[in-house]
Amino acid sequence: MGSKLRILLVDDEERILRSLGLLLRMQYEVITTTKGSEALILLKEQEFHVLISDQRMPEMTGTEVLRQAREISPHTIRILLTGYADAEASLASINEGEVFRYINKPWGPKELRDTVGLAAELAKQSRDKLNSALPAHKKAVTSPIRNLLVLDPDAQTADMVKEIVGAQHHVIWAATLEAALRELATQNITVLVTELLLPGEDAGTLIKTLKRERPQILTIVLTSLKDTRRVVELINQAQVFRYLPKPARRGLLGKSLETTLARLTTLEQAPADMPEMPVEPIPEIREQLLSSRLASHLQRLRARMLSHATVRT
Repeated sequence: MGSKLRILLVDDEERILRSLGLLLRMQYEVITTTKGSEALILLKEQEFHVLISDQRMPEMTGTEVLRQAREISPHTIRILLTGYADAEASLASINEGEVFRYINKPWGPKELRDTVGLAAELAKQSRDKLNSALPAHKKAVTSPIRNLLVLDPDAQTADMVKEIVGAQHHVIWAATLEAALRELATQNITVLVTELLLPGEDAGTLIKTLKRERPQILTIVLTSLKDTRRVVELINQAQVFRYLPKPARRGLLGKSLETTLARLTTLEQAPADMPEMPVEPIPEIREQLLSSRLASHLQRLRARMLSHATVRT
């Protein structure tokens, strides 16, 4: 392999591939194809740091390409490119392709170069860690008991999560944002299952804040809201792990919880296997201020709880 990092571009329109190539070829070795099936063959045969796929293609959708690419080459960072406000594609890109970023057409050249640059560097760091790690015998490790926080005014959501995980894990229910913050201040939460639509409140800013304050928490969004803009925000600014529709289906939620808990175990046992995914900054000043207040409030609650625990002892 040459010294340049390698990018694989998939789009059924040649002009899009030419345009992307002009933006990226000076810095990267760029391989292009108009077919998703060819992209998957290339991933099996060669090493790529970043895969960028269009969504709307006649032979295979971008989300299907990314889903199969994740299985073939999990260390290749995946980016979805689309010009359509397609909520279903947005959801599938999270749940099946586990995308790093979602970029809308027409893209800004700086935005695209910056995003690809970050993705390529993450992939390089991950591969370098794997290549430098000494081979070790992996022991079978039983998953520890975990604290799952369910933030939803509807107690039935928490009940369903409890039924799925059984006595193996501890499920905590919070009906309000304030109650959730108290639990986050006192408990070692590793999974958040949350509704976006809370009475008089929005959980979106909390999710983004937690990704910055507690990046080890994996978030499952469970909501009836299908707003493509919000979905893209939660991919790019919070790296949500799963986004599921309401009413909740037990089978789908159960599979998502199983995958989430398995990912936590993988991250703990072999952190080099999954690079840490930084998120985009929150662009809106009002939400930045709200996020800052939430982070400060969480820190104050934590300090207060620690102080009370010290006094009792």
